[in-house]
Amino acid sequence: MTAAARRRTRILVAFAAVTSVVAAVLVAGPGYDTARVRMFGGAAWLASNRTGEVSLVDGTTGDVRAHAPVAEPGTPLSVSQHDNAAFAANQKTGQLIRVDSASEQVDLSEVVVPAADGLIVLPAPDVVHGVNVHSGTVISIDPDTMRSAGEPRQLAEALRPDSVVVDGRGRLWAVDDKTGDLVWLSGGERRTRSAATRTGRLAVTRGLPVLVDSERGTAELLSSETGAVTRTAKPELHPGDEVAVSGSAGRSRVLIANSTRGELTTCAFDTGTCGRPVEIGADGARFGAPVEMDDHAVVPDYSTGQATIVDLADGSVVAQRLLFDEPTRFELMTRDGFVFFNDPNSNVAGVLKLTGDVMTITKYTEGPSKDENPPPKPDPREQAQQVGKPERKPGLGLPGRTLQPGKPDPAPAKPKAAIVVKPGSRGEVGDEFELTMVLTPATNANTGWEFGDGAKDYGATVRHSWQQPGIYTVEAIATLDSGKRVMAKTTVTVDLAGAPPRIAELSFQRPRPVIGELVRFSADTSGNPDTWTWTVTKPGQQTPEATAGTAEFGHRFAAAGKYVVSLTVARGAKTATSSREIVVARGAVEGWGNNWRGQMNIPPAAQSGVIAIDAGFYPLALKADGSVIAWGSTNDRGELNVPPEASSGVIAIAAGMMHGLALKADGTVIAWGGKESFGQGEVPPAAKRDVIAIAAGHHHSLVLKKDGSVISWGFDSWGETKVPPEAGKDVIAIAGGGGHSLALKTDGSVIAWGNAGFATDVPPEAREGVVAIAAGSMTSIALKSDGSVIWWGEDYDNETAVPQAAKSGITSISTYVTNGLALKADGTLVAWGKAEYDYTPVVPPQYSSGVLEIASGMLFNLVLV
Repeated sequence: MTAAARRRTRILVAFAAVTSVVAAVLVAGPGYDTARVRMFGGAAWLASNRTGEVSLVDGTTGDVRAHAPVAEPGTPLSVSQHDNAAFAANQKTGQLIRVDSASEQVDLSEVVVPAADGLIVLPAPDVVHGVNVHSGTVISIDPDTMRSAGEPRQLAEALRPDSVVVDGRGRLWAVDDKTGDLVWLSGGERRTRSAATRTGRLAVTRGLPVLVDSERGTAELLSSETGAVTRTAKPELHPGDEVAVSGSAGRSRVLIANSTRGELTTCAFDTGTCGRPVEIGADGARFGAPVEMDDHAVVPDYSTGQATIVDLADGSVVAQRLLFDEPTRFELMTRDGFVFFNDPNSNVAGVLKLTGDVMTITKYTEGPSKDENPPPKPDPREQAQQVGKPERKPGLGLPGRTLQPGKPDPAPAKPKAAIVVKPGSRGEVGDEFELTMVLTPATNANTGWEFGDGAKDYGATVRHSWQQPGIYTVEAIATLDSGKRVMAKTTVTVDLAGAPPRIAELSFQRPRPVIGELVRFSADTSGNPDTWTWTVTKPGQQTPEATAGTAEFGHRFAAAGKYVVSLTVARGAKTATSSREIVVARGAVEGWGNNWRGQMNIPPAAQSGVIAIDAGFYPLALKADGSVIAWGSTNDRGELNVPPEASSGVIAIAAGMMHGLALKADGTVIAWGGKESFGQGEVPPAAKRDVIAIAAGHHHSLVLKKDGSVISWGFDSWGETKVPPEAGKDVIAIAGGGGHSLALKTDGSVIAWGNAGFATDVPPEAREGVVAIAAGSMTSIALKSDGSVIWWGEDYDNETAVPQAAKSGITSISTYVTNGLALKADGTLVAWGKAEYDYTPVVPPQYSSGVLEIASGMLFNLVLV
C-alpha cells in the first residue's frame, strides 16, 4: 500500500469511528499530484455528497483540479470557503473539516457539534462556527489549528437555517425559531433583543445585519453592537409571503426574493427606499437567497432548477437559464468574479455567466450499474418547454424561455391535481412506492405516469421502485372525458440501500389541536428503520405524557399547554432523532354581543374540547369527540334539539336562523329544526350521501357533493335554492345567506344566485384568487389568496367598507347581518359593521391573541380560544 493510500485509509477509518479528537492527516486526491495543486483565482470547493468529497473546480476552464475525500460516501456535507481553505460540516457525525487549497491537507476539528441534517458551517475572520439549527447549538474553532475556540454555546432552542449569518466583525446572528427574537454572539457572550417575528430573515450588508420581516413589511438595518434598528425600508411585502434574502457587500442594500409572488425586490438603506418588484418567476415558486456580482443579482429557483439574472442598475431581467433538468435544491456562490452553481447530491456543477451563458462541470464520473445503463438525461433546453414546469409570467422574452410576444401563459388546469406517495416521498433503492393521482373535484380520467428514470405506467394508482439513488421527478398526466389534460408532479428521493435512517419531517394531524382531540403523529423517514420510539413530554415533567413504538400513533391531550414530541428511529446500531413542539389549546367557546336569546349563556360542555363553531340565531359547537351541542334560552322550531345521530362521528356543522346541519365522516348529512313548511330541516335523498361540505342560510340549506356539484333545499323566497348550471361542477366551497347563496369554484371565482340586493352582484375582484366565502342577510364576503377581504351588498351606513386592518393577513372570515368578522394569522380579530342592539364592532381586549376560529351570529359573535 502506498503512503497516500494509507493516509486515505486513515481518514476514512476516522470518520467511520466518529471520534471526537482526530489527528490531522494529508490526503491526496485520487489521480492528482498534490505538489501541483495550488489555490488560484476563480476556483471554488464544491460538495459531492454521493462520493463524500469536496471538489476544487476551475471557473475559467471548467476543470476539476482536485478531489478531497472528507467523509464516507453518501454523507450530507455543508461547505463554505474562507481564504485559502474549504470548511465542511459532516452532518452524520457533527465533525468540522478543513481542506487546505494548496496541499489538499484535511484537518478535523477536536470538537463536534450535535449531528443533524441542519448542520451548517459559517467562517468568521478569526473563527469558524459550526451550527446545529435544530438544537440551536454552536461550536467555534480556530481555523488554523482546528482546536476549540470556546465552549459550545446554546444560542437558542432552535434556529432558522436561512437566518443564521456572520457580520463584518465576526459576530454570529440568528433568529430564534421558538420566540422570533434576535440572538447573537458578541465576544463569546450570548445576547438577545426582542423582535417577536414569525417570518424574520437575516442577511448582512456592508458588514451590518439586516432583518427582513414579511409580516410587518419591513427591512431593518441593525446596529452590530446592540441589535437596535438604525434604518428602515418598506418593501412591498405581505403577511404570508415566503422570502429569501441576501445583502450587498459594497453598498447598503438588501435583496429580497419573494417566492409567494415570484418577484425580486431591492431596498437601499442609504435612501430608505425600495425599488419596484421585478418579476422573476411563477407565483408560489421556491427561491433561494440571491447572490450578487457586478451589480447583478442571480436568484435560484429550486422548483424549476432555474436561475434568473437581474441587472440591478435598471431592474431588467437579463436571462433565465435552466441549470438542472428537474426541481433541485442547488447551491449558488460567487468566487473571484465567477458565479458557481452546484448540486451537492449529484455530479453536476458549473459556472453561470452574467450574460446567461452556462459552462457545465462534471465533478466526478458516475458509471452504469451492473444490470443496465442509466437512462439518458433530458436536454435542459427541451425540458424547459415541457408541460408542467412552473410557467413564467408573460412578456419577459428571456433567453432559454420560448414565449410568443403578447401571448399569455395558459390558464391553470381544472380540476386541481396532486400526487400522493405512500409510504412517503423518500426511500431506498429497490423500495416499492405507491403513487396515486388525486383530482379535486373527483372525476373520471385515464392517467399516464413517467417516473424520471425512463419508466412509464398507467392507472390512477401505480407502484414503482427505482434502481439507482437520486432525486426523481414524477409526472402524472390525467386525460379527462372532455379530452382536457391535467398534470401533477412531485419528487421522490431514493437513497442507497443500507443508508442510515433519517427523519425528514414530523407530522401532526393539526398544528394546533385542542383538549380531547385525537392527534395523529407520523413521520417522513428513510433508511427503512427497524424501530420507532415516540415520546410526548410536557416541559418540566419527568414522566412522558405518551409513548409509542409504532410508525404512527394517536393521542388525546387532557390539558392545554406546550408539549415536545420526539421520535428516534433505528436501523441496527444507527439512529436518528428529531423533535418538534406542539401547542394544545383549551378549545373554549367565548363571545360578546346581545344575549337576547341566551346565546352568551355558554354551557360547561362548550368551555373546553371544542374544535369548530357556527352561529345563526343560536350557536352550535362541534366537540373533539365528534358530538354537537347547541344552546340558547328558547327553542321555537326545535333548533336546539340536536338528534342522537349527531352525538358522534360529526366532522362539520352549520347553523341557520332556526335550524342546524351536521356532516358526518361517512359523507351523510343530518338536519334538525326549522319551520315545517320551509323544509330546510329535512334532507332530500340526493343530499344524504357523498357530501364533503355543508352550509345553512336563514331558511335554506346547501351541500357540496364530492363530484363538485351543489344541492340546495328549503324556503325559496328569492331563488336561493335554484342552483345555477355553473354550480353543477368544479365547486370547492359554499355559503348560504338571507335570500341568496354563494359558491367558490376551483379557479378562485365566486358565483351567486338568489336575490339579496347587491349581495349577488359579484364584484370583479371576487372573480379570481378567492379562497373562502361567507354570506350574511344582505351582504357577501370573500377572502383572497393574498389575505385581503372583499365585502359587498346593501350599504346601510357604509357597513360594507372593509377596514384597513382586514386588507392583509386574514385567514378566516364570517358575517351574518350587518357585521363582519375576520381572524388574522397571528390570532387577533378585526370586527366592523353596524353597532345596534348592544352589538358593537369593537373587539374586546381579551381577544387580542390566541383565537382559533370565529363565527358571527344574529347580533353576537363567537370565538374559539
